Amino acid sequence: MHARRWPAARFVVVVAALVFSLHAATPADYRQKLGVYVWGKLAGGLEAAVADLKRLGAGGCVRVAIGPSWDPSGKNGNSPLDVKVRRADYRALLAAFPVTMLTAYDSASSEKYKWGRLDAQHLAATRDEFRRFTLELAKTPGRRIVSNWEFENDCPARQWLSCQEYYQARLDGILDGRKQAKALGYPGEVLTAFEFTIVPGFAGRPSGLVEVATKLKGIDFISYSCWWSIGSDAGAAKVSQDFAYVVPLLRNFASGKKLTNRLIIGEFGEYWNMHPTDERMKALVDASIDTGAEYLFDWVLYDQPGNKDEWGRDASHFGKYTPSRTLTPQGREFQHWFQ
Repeated sequence: MHARRWPAARFVVVVAALVFSLHAATPADYRQKLGVYVWGKLAGGLEAAVADLKRLGAGGCVRVAIGPSWDPSGKNGNSPLDVKVRRADYRALLAAFPVTMLTAYDSASSEKYKWGRLDAQHLAATRDEFRRFTLELAKTPGRRIVSNWEFENDCPARQWLSCQEYYQARLDGILDGRKQAKALGYPGEVLTAFEFTIVPGFAGRPSGLVEVATKLKGIDFISYSCWWSIGSDAGAAKVSQDFAYVVPLLRNFASGKKLTNRLIIGEFGEYWNMHPTDERMKALVDASIDTGAEYLFDWVLYDQPGNKDEWGRDASHFGKYTPSRTLTPQGREFQHWFQ
């Protein structure tokens, strides 16, 4: 686990107590709470992705991106969110899963919040686009969770004030849309999430959860993209210990700051060519579910040939399927969890 300012004695006592009482999640838990992230180059658009998710057994929840910077067709477009989500491929995906988490970005802001504070006109346009998007999502039954992507990676630290204003406009638009949807009697439930990567007390790195989420209004879930908590060389027992600690840590921090303590593990995963068996990821999922995580989303549905990590290493082997829609070794292991 990466260095954090966590009291060592308390860590040992709490982890020992938690690990002693942890239980393995059941196939029913996996089917309800565990999903896969749909992003990158797809093998056949969203239609094929839905079929492959169902074949895997992950039919309870899914995470997918929507916005100007990525499109399942492979052709990026700048359509507003409410227009894009009306497309047949997105509608079919939403209809196929009881719970869908959407990593959503609007065309109104065009990522200008990353470079400076938005003026009132841009903030109002962002708010209205998310209002319209929420109304579209609420027209059909099911739970939709609208989220950002990894705050600390989405927003340069020098622009956190402008990002905070932009994020609040998003949230305000979703809340506006929810009120309208309720008045219109629409059946869908639309919730919000704030995603972050840095936990409170992380040595040398500011946390968006600490510095920004605590100042926002309207957050229903906190979402931890948990790469920093997955030790590259840790065995399954260590991974279980780490997540038996970090999930309660985050939920207790949020409660103490009067934030929601409903938690999602927004991204987790590992290279199947380095870790061909499932012990580590199963330990992560079991510990997270047992300590209160409501949903978890594994990265990613398909291998992405040519992807590199920040150190220039091959980062293509995260998929449950190859680009030809054949199960990878990780996909075969993963499939057994749902049975």
